This record gives sequence, C-alpha cells and structure tokens, in this order.
Amino acid sequence: MTPPSENTAPFDGRSGSELTSDPEGGLSLPFEPKRRSIPIETRIDAEQVKLLMSLGETTRWTLLGIVLVVGLTFFQTAPVWATPLVMAIQLVAQFGFDHVRKGFRADPDAVSNAMMWARRYAFVTVISGATWGVGSILWLPGASFAHEIFYLLVLATLVMAAVFSRANYPPAVIYYAIAACLPVAVMLVWRAEPLSLATLVLAAMFFTTVSVWTRRVNEAYREAFRLRFENADLIERMNRAHATSEQRRQAAEEAEARAVAAMKAKDEFLDIIGHEVRAPLDGLRNMAMYLADEAVNDTQMKIAGSIEETSQLLRRIIDDMIDFSEIEAHSLELKPRSFDPAELAASIVRMTRHQAVARGLSLEIDKGLDVPPSMIADPDRVKQVLSNLVNNAIKFTYQGGVVVRVSAVQAPGGETLLRFSVTDTGPGLSAEAQRWIFDAFSQGADAHDFRVAGKRAGAGLGLAISKRLVALMGGHIGVDSTLGQGSTFWFLLPAEPGAAADYFATFRDDTAVPPPTERQQLVDLDHLYELEQRVGGEHITDHLMVGLERIVALHRNMETAREKRDAATLAVQAREMRSVAESIGLTTIMRIATEIDESIRQGEAEAAMHNLPRLQLKISATWRELSKAYPGLVA
Repeated sequence: MTPPSENTAPFDGRSGSELTSDPEGGLSLPFEPKRRSIPIETRIDAEQVKLLMSLGETTRWTLLGIVLVVGLTFFQTAPVWATPLVMAIQLVAQFGFDHVRKGFRADPDAVSNAMMWARRYAFVTVISGATWGVGSILWLPGASFAHEIFYLLVLATLVMAAVFSRANYPPAVIYYAIAACLPVAVMLVWRAEPLSLATLVLAAMFFTTVSVWTRRVNEAYREAFRLRFENADLIERMNRAHATSEQRRQAAEEAEARAVAAMKAKDEFLDIIGHEVRAPLDGLRNMAMYLADEAVNDTQMKIAGSIEETSQLLRRIIDDMIDFSEIEAHSLELKPRSFDPAELAASIVRMTRHQAVARGLSLEIDKGLDVPPSMIADPDRVKQVLSNLVNNAIKFTYQGGVVVRVSAVQAPGGETLLRFSVTDTGPGLSAEAQRWIFDAFSQGADAHDFRVAGKRAGAGLGLAISKRLVALMGGHIGVDSTLGQGSTFWFLLPAEPGAAADYFATFRDDTAVPPPTERQQLVDLDHLYELEQRVGGEHITDHLMVGLERIVALHRNMETAREKRDAATLAVQAREMRSVAESIGLTTIMRIATEIDESIRQGEAEAAMHNLPRLQLKISATWRELSKAYPGLVA
C-alpha cells in the first residue's frame, strides 16, 4: 500500500525560505535551503500527519449526506429533531477538523509538533464518531430488526472507511470506532438476547480484524514514506557528490589549461631561442673564422678565437636548454636502432680531434677486441652523451691528452653491456665534487680554467643531460677521479633495450632519473566509453575479449616471425595488431605496433624484433587494466 500522490512537497525537514544562521557565523540565502538535523522517524511522522489532515477534507459533504439519508430512514420511529441534532454534531466535528488542519498548516514547526496536532485531530474524531453514537441512541429505540441491521452495516462501512483515511494515526481510528459503536454495543448487552450477544461477538471479531488492517496499512504508509525520504536523501547526496566532482573536474581542467598554456609559452620561447638565436650565433662564428683568416697579428687571432669559442659555447648552452626541457617534460622520445658502437666512438674522435690539437692535447681511441659489431639503442643520444664527455675532457685538460675507450663487459646475469669511457689528464675532482658533478648547473669546484686564473669553469647542463639520457636508455653513468691525477667519466648501456634491468637498478638512488617508462595511458578511456555506448553495456565485455584474443594471437605470429627472422611477416602482423588495438582504444599496444612497423620500413629489423618482449608486457598490463573495469575479462 502506497500513500496517494500529493501536489504539495513532503515534509523533509528543510528550512523555509527565510534567512537562517550559519554555523560559521554567516547567513544562508533563501535559495540555498539547508537540511535540519531532524531524525527520519520524526519526518515520517510529520508526513503521515500531513496526509491524515488532507484525506478527510473531501468527505465532509459526503458524511452530512449519509447522516441525512440515515435520518430519513428512521423518520417514522425517531423524533423529528433527532436528525438535525445528529447533523449538528457532525458539523461541529467538521469545524473542529478544519480548525486543526488550519493550525497544523500554519505552524512553522509543524514537523517537530506533528504528533501534537495528530492527538488534537484524534480528539476531534471522538466528536465525529459520537455523531453515530448519539444517532444510535436516538434512532434505534423502537426501530425494526431490519433497520438495526441497516444501521450496523452503515457503522461497519464508516469504520472501514476510517481505516483507510485515518490509518496514518491508528489512535484516530480507535477513538472513532469506540465513539461510534460503544452505544450500540451497550444496547446489545442490555438486551441480553442470544441474537444480540451473537451480533456483539461478530462485532468484536470485526473490530479485531479492523485493528490488524489498521496496523498493516499504517506500516505500509510508514515504509513508503521511509523509502521516499531515503531516496530523496540519496539523490541529494548524489547531487552534492556530483557537484563536488564537477567542481573538481572544472578546477582540474583550469589547472590543465594553465599548465598547457605555460608549456606552450615555454615551447614557444624555446622555439624562439632555437631558431632566432642560433642563426646570429652561427653568423658570429663565421665572422670570427673570417676575422681569424684575415688577422695580421697575434692579438687579432686571440680575439677571433675567443669570439668563435664563445659563440660555440652559447650554441651548446642553447642546445642543452632545449634537451633538458624535453627531458624534464618527458617529451623526449628515443629512437633505438642498430649501430656499431666502436665506429660511433671513432667518429666522435675524428670530429673533435682538431679541438684537442688546438689546445696542444692528444686525443686517441681505444677499442676493445670483444666489442660486438652492433648494439641497439638511440645512436644520436649515445653520440650526444659521449661528445659531451669528450668536449668536457678537452675543456678541462691543459696538458697531456684524452683517451676514449669502448669495451664490452658482462653483467652478473650474463647480459652484454657496452662501456664507454673518457679519460683525461686534467686536474681531477675531489670526492665532494664527484657527488654533485652530474647535478644541473653545477660548477666544477676543482676544475680551474688556467687561461682565466682563479675562475671556476662551469659544467652547466651538459652532465645533467647526459645523466638523464643514459638513464632513459636504461644505463648508468659515473665518474672515477683523484684530485690532481685526472678523471675518467664513463657510462654503461645494455646491448639490447631493457637488458640487465635488475643490475642497473642497483646503481640508482632516489634522486636518479628512473628508466624509461610508458607514460602514455594503456587504454583510451574516451574511446572505450564511446565503444560501450555503441555496442551496449551487456556486449562490451565480449567485444573486448574478441579483440584481446586477436591481439594475443597476432603476438604469437609475430614471435614466430622473429624466430624465422621474417621481417616482412612481422610488419604485416604489426600493422594488423595496430588496427585491432586502435579499434578498441588500446593506445600503448597500438603505439608499439606502429614502432615495430616503422622500424622495419626503415631497415631496422633487429630493433623491431627486440620490441616484442616489451609488447608482450604491455599486452598483459593492458589486459589487467581492462579487467579492473570489466571483471569478465579475468582469465
């Protein structure tokens, strides 16, 4: 049983539209009502009383009509004034009901005072029930048996009607039934006739049933109101949570927009530096070289050389700034491919030998016999790190020479590592300087530029960038030095990406740059949401399962192609995997498959094949990520 729908809102314990005090000392606005701390049971009682007040309003004329009809039925045996008297009692009851309803609706604390108004309403029901009790005293004496049966049926009907109209407050039903039926019960007992006593027993059974119905109807009303309030509270909490999350989302979007704007401004600044400043520096360097060619004395030669060196230094600082910014923003992408490590080191020696000769230094290369003919890494970044170490060694060495060495070493796990080192005969570094020499903008406290007495030469960003680049390639960089006896800067790289990861992890501390990580999200959530809307929530798990199983099958085919060294088949399978991954929004798998395909197109089949273990790890990670949202994907 659910309560009839009402046009007015339920009593939910909310304050009115007037200004109310806020706990923090402010005022709440009329359009921001706040919930009072009223127990839900009190709110249910108030809603039941409200319904109690409204259900009887439409029956006043019906009751007066019933009184008139019943009075006309007994006009032959009852006094003429009996019907007007009974009707007058009923009118008094109606006025009493109206007075209670008006007071209840005007009460500003009607929720808290609901039970008080319910008791007043129940008192008026005594007067309303007395209408029929007085009627039985005036109409039944001298009436026929048929009239008595008729009157008893009317009383039973009225009591049943009271169950449904006043069950929200059971005492109102009880008071009404007692006031209406007690005089009849007394008359039946007074007669002491078997039929009268039997009628009284049936009446008692009837009232027992009525009391049970009243209790059940009341419980149904209370449960319906409870569900209504709990749902309203739940919706309100959900709305508050939604508003909070929406506010946080907007704040996050604003913060993201500011960050994007700041990043864009920084990128634009670096672009300006990279494009607009490099050209004048190159022009300055060319003019210095031209001036050196036309110099007629040593002073002009020194000035021209100083200008050329300064322009090269500025150019290097600009390049370091751009690289450092990309590394810090995690936007620098490595492009691993196969190359000869010994040849790469030899090319650097050839390019920088003239700088060493100009300073009166020797520059040699020492290639180990066990150096493998190829390794897989980003050759441009390896060259950048090694060039930086060589240039620093030449810069801080003033007599003697520099030796570049390339050798192969074995990790504890048996993996092959390449060791690049640059040894100089410079002033060396103290133990303290070695601890922070790879920090950004550090100054070599023990490396003095003898051409400018007493001035410390800055390491700048070069070594900091080298440290980060080596870490991104999965290796480690370090320095061995003794003050006054020169230095050896070295770095280790795996012959294949990802090899000897456990060994390199032992070198890193909390401040080291972590090894390369896939910062891109495994799954495109927006694409996945659109896919779920398109195929339906009940079919999305099956759809994803088909796609993931296809990706696993393609990976098996790619592993087979790698074993057979079949680059063409590997490329075909990679392109198909990219298509399947793109269709279900698996961004990381799609990206690695694209890299494999592009590597093969560029003739770097070895690099492509070495990407397969990483692809397998990402497939497993993606499956686990999707299983969190779709448990049906768990194998």
